[in-house]
Amino acid sequence: MTDTTIIHISDTHFTPAGQPDAFNQQVNPFYKFDLVFSDIAKMATKPDFIVITGDLVHEGQAGDYVRLKALIDEESDQLKVPIFVVLGNHDRTAAFYDGFLDRPPDSKYYYKLTLGGLDNYFLDTTFEDLEPGYLDAKQLDWLWTQLEAHPRQPALIFMHHPMATAALSQMHFSVLQNSTDLLNVCKAGNVKGIFAGHIHFSATYTTAGILNAVADSSAYHIDCRDPYHHYVNDAVGYNIIRVTDDQGIEVESRRLYWGQEIIKELLIDQTDFVDPLIFKSQSS
Repeated sequence: MTDTTIIHISDTHFTPAGQPDAFNQQVNPFYKFDLVFSDIAKMATKPDFIVITGDLVHEGQAGDYVRLKALIDEESDQLKVPIFVVLGNHDRTAAFYDGFLDRPPDSKYYYKLTLGGLDNYFLDTTFEDLEPGYLDAKQLDWLWTQLEAHPRQPALIFMHHPMATAALSQMHFSVLQNSTDLLNVCKAGNVKGIFAGHIHFSATYTTAGILNAVADSSAYHIDCRDPYHHYVNDAVGYNIIRVTDDQGIEVESRRLYWGQEIIKELLIDQTDFVDPLIFKSQSS
């Protein structure tokens, strides 16, 4: 394989038609998105592809995903770089299938693409309209089969909810609830990195020897240092991932805007994992 450069954007939270910007944003999320792509255009080396890991639209309708697709297609055409997406908990699956894909809805949206000598897996960690993430048995079985068929091929995973870790202990109620299941499946192949968003701050850590890198939001940052009081401010960030020909991985976090005003406060009742019985219908 050759060196591969990937742009990782997350949590764009585009405003549905006729609604105010999510979480009291003072700077329009479409303008922030334009800042990201203006910055990407300045790169000396053109990226191989771009991934947006969910919360594409803030609970919108099919028409909002039509607008999103037109915007993504425009940016892709200008840069001559493909752009891929996954779904987040604020996305609405049926509306996405209708407006973005223009085809009848399925219950999940996940797929695999081999690019730059890498097997790239784009997973769907959404569960109904709940905040925490979950990977159903059908999707995990699919991933195991794919990895097992090419056990030495370097692989990357892109998804919305990050893996659980001690570093995110104050966010366990919100992250992927069955991270152990995913790690067990990863043993079937050669997974080098897992890339996610959702928590609206950047984080880098390892799970079972696999690099995990979480991108900040391109719309707003959330300060979660106080487990029970989270503070929101306007911000624009994204990550640049570089996979070298010897399968090393580098992650650069880019911050393009940082508003100092607190625009919303979130009160958190409990920080532990949610009741696993919630996911029972998809556990087998």
